[in-house]
Amino acid sequence: MPVDTRHPEYVKHRDDWRKLRDVIAGQKAVKNGGELYLPRLGGQERNAEGNKEYREYVERAVFVNATARVSETFAGMVMRKPPAVEAPAALDAIREDITLTGKSFDQFAGQVVKQVMDVNRCGVLVDFPTAENPEGSVITLAHAEKMGLRVYSSIYEAENIINWRTTRVGGKTVLSLVVLEECEQEVSTKDAYEVVDIKQYRVLELKEGRYQQSIYREVQSQSGRSTSLQLHAQYAPLNNGKALTEIPFEFFSAEGNDTCIYDPLLSDVADLNIAHYRNYADLEHGLHFTGLPVPVVSGASTDDEFRIGSKTAWVLENPQASASYLEFKGEGLKQLRQGMIDKEAQMAALGARMLAPEKREVETAEALGQKRQGEISTLASIANSVSRGLTRILKFMADWSGQGSTKVSVKLNTDFNPQSLDAPTITALLKAVVSSQISSESFYEAIVKGEVISGARSFDEEKVLIDEDAARREALMPDEPTQ
Repeated sequence: MPVDTRHPEYVKHRDDWRKLRDVIAGQKAVKNGGELYLPRLGGQERNAEGNKEYREYVERAVFVNATARVSETFAGMVMRKPPAVEAPAALDAIREDITLTGKSFDQFAGQVVKQVMDVNRCGVLVDFPTAENPEGSVITLAHAEKMGLRVYSSIYEAENIINWRTTRVGGKTVLSLVVLEECEQEVSTKDAYEVVDIKQYRVLELKEGRYQQSIYREVQSQSGRSTSLQLHAQYAPLNNGKALTEIPFEFFSAEGNDTCIYDPLLSDVADLNIAHYRNYADLEHGLHFTGLPVPVVSGASTDDEFRIGSKTAWVLENPQASASYLEFKGEGLKQLRQGMIDKEAQMAALGARMLAPEKREVETAEALGQKRQGEISTLASIANSVSRGLTRILKFMADWSGQGSTKVSVKLNTDFNPQSLDAPTITALLKAVVSSQISSESFYEAIVKGEVISGARSFDEEKVLIDEDAARREALMPDEPTQ
């Protein structure tokens, strides 16, 4: 099979991904989808007149992007606190720029969470820049540092992970193949100011237990009428001169870090969002044709010209003539409005609470917490799954940086319904510390969790600052008079 062969599960789910991407992208993308999201009305034939009517029908429609708001809100709830990372100091530079494009680890983690929230799938590749070693064939850490090279990571969206395969090795399931679709940009050979896109496929595979990368590029024939895929580069990345025995690629989803494709979390919200858009289109279409009253004159000469306005009088010679306004009456448009309201309520129940009408009564924190347990459990699954995957990514990077024996962990925020400690609670905790009922460290953990302080410093670092403040205050106090 050719290298650009799509996995059967990829083919099965790609239309779902497209729908979610378009809906989250907003009104322009949805309207560009045309009949995929808004079918033609009866009578809007596929001819010049019918196409014009359909374009006007689409232009009048309004798409209210509730799905994007849900996605951004929930992803923001996970990332409202920076990830808690335990890693060696040697990885500090990597965490400041994990992609070699200026993106920090926290931003990187946020992008992974957003991809999982949007389509419930993405992948991360840990890689090392390729380079020729002038001092020998083996690239060691010392050689890499001398050449300014270091490990980095890249995020691949679900649509770009086109094929994969797993193998059982020693009773363990391991990745044996991943095919990634990429688009490289290069300066045109014909114009130094023109950049051309080149489609390529990056193949990650285990061959005889050794990790290898191959890159196939799309090449045009001399006639320019056809294209073919040709091997562009092939190499085996090394870790301090040694071959890798696993593919440094991690899958991400809310359900786990396996290769399975799961349904997008926001599919139901997106379907309701599209249905709401169709109701809006029909409502605007109806208002366009029925919103303004139409004057009707009977019994007058067809040659008469009538103007409407407060300074215009109509004089009709025929005593049987009459004039009136034709106005729309009926329940049709009300039903459309009610249908939209019902869908907004359903979207609110699925997560889009910003569309729900505000309640007059004040809900207790306990009631709010119980109402949001469904959303919180889903967010917790995302946070925990992404935490496990990012931990593996940092472990890959630590090992490639010569820090493989050091403990590495990543923990994303799972506190989605924060309640700051009030003054009486803080006072009670202080009394418990003074009476030796809890330790000072437990008190520190409580006020960090209660968001009284940020927790950016450790307990020991905070204690040092407290001691320094006490010493400064003591130095500023005047000496007591002697008797």
